[in-house]
Amino acid sequence: MDKIQGKAHFHEKTKILANQIEKKQIAVIAHEDIDPIAAESLIKKNVKAVINLKRSMSGEFFHEGVKRLLEHKIKVFDIHPNSNIGKWIDGREVEINHNYLFVIYAHKRYEVGPLKEYNIPFVRLLEEKGKKNLPDTFEKFSSNSISYAKKDLIQLLECWKTWEYGSALQGKEVLIVIRGTDYEKDLDCVKKYFIRNGNNISLIAVDGAADEMLHKNMHPDYIIGDMDSVSSRVLHCGAKLIVHQGAKGHSPGMQRVKDHQLSANTVTFIGLSEDAAIAFALKEGAKKIYLLGGHRDMEEYLSKGRKGMGSSLLIKMLAGSKIIDLKGIHHLYDKSSKSQSLFWHVRKIYNSLPFLRASKSEKEMREMKA
Repeated sequence: MDKIQGKAHFHEKTKILANQIEKKQIAVIAHEDIDPIAAESLIKKNVKAVINLKRSMSGEFFHEGVKRLLEHKIKVFDIHPNSNIGKWIDGREVEINHNYLFVIYAHKRYEVGPLKEYNIPFVRLLEEKGKKNLPDTFEKFSSNSISYAKKDLIQLLECWKTWEYGSALQGKEVLIVIRGTDYEKDLDCVKKYFIRNGNNISLIAVDGAADEMLHKNMHPDYIIGDMDSVSSRVLHCGAKLIVHQGAKGHSPGMQRVKDHQLSANTVTFIGLSEDAAIAFALKEGAKKIYLLGGHRDMEEYLSKGRKGMGSSLLIKMLAGSKIIDLKGIHHLYDKSSKSQSLFWHVRKIYNSLPFLRASKSEKEMREMKA
């Protein structure tokens, strides 16, 4: 293996690291089972390599995070055994050589420890293991989800009853954008085929999704979340900021807003920030809620370190038919675009061949005479 050398950058939360790290640096993370959205955020930053203080792929369930990194020629390593060296090597020059990690300090090289490298054959073995584990994993996840839902129901109802109704979104359609798997591709489709000038659609970004929306020239009306993955530039974009705080009133994101000398409202709601965003849209009178990038399957929740879904299940039951889920819509338009492309390509060939046009004209003449 060729040695890899560069500056290491560490953060316990991959989504924050992806905002802070510079291109061609080495990402040091603490992320059990790297999910596809985390992988894509590191791919976008073109990191040299990923060193994980936890298992990048446990094999306990199927996911494609590590495979996506490898497909983009980004090497993935687990530090073995699991270590707490993240903060120590943050900002230092490091070297990966023959599956060992070294720190370069004062022109000297110090050995940190062995690394376990992932490759495609190893990932396939873990994928097969995850597929075999599916029945047991699903049973545990489902049982946890039902248990969490029963526990969360009381707190959700308390939050709902104390939350006053408003009219900021009365009669409007609302698009809520969440940083879920392939949400950028879905957002491209929605922008191209769905959003039109004059549409009475309000745009709500959940945390870091606001950055991608602005990148695509879609200005969010609201940003809702704990504000930990929104870039400083986007915080100042003019959107109304709403800090999501838990049922117990804890809102660490408010301090970040104040540090930027900005003001924000707060919403108190149990669960994920996307749950709070849906609740906000309902309370403010939204007619329809288009959900893009939302977390909805076992893989995504497990990759977030959540062993089940409670409040997310409840809020979608509460919203009912007002929610239209757009997750994965790019697959439909990808196929449609290919079909249309093939049609126009065939038509172009047809129009370029005179004998085909002539033969059709002769046929039409015979039919007319008949």
